[in-house]
Amino acid sequence: MAKTPVSDIDKKVGKRIQQCRKERGLTVVQLSEKIELAAQTISRYERGENKINLEHLTLIAIELQTPISWFLIDEEQSYTVKISKKVVEKKETYIYSNPEDLERRLLQRWQNLTIEQKRALIILIDTM
Repeated sequence: MAKTPVSDIDKKVGKRIQQCRKERGLTVVQLSEKIELAAQTISRYERGENKINLEHLTLIAIELQTPISWFLIDEEQSYTVKISKKVVEKKETYIYSNPEDLERRLLQRWQNLTIEQKRALIILIDTM
């Protein structure tokens, strides 16, 4: 059976999985045990070697307490769509529509910042 090629989106999602897992202080093995998925599978997703299985991504998102949309859409994401023999470049801006998602993400990131980074962020916010 031929292996389906990995897309740029699969690679970006894999990097996001890795980032979020590390933010939670989990190893690949710990995450794999929690969601009952082979560590090798998660590792391949993170390295961008395998296409992301939607069921697996859902399990990962639930375990990492992160909205699935965060893994799929950057705030400014461009991607390539192949339609027949044409390649169309599409840029899309994503604005979180759910304030709870924004707050949860901010709190997740805040916990991992150094005191200097927290101060810098407050200064930035104060200038807005």
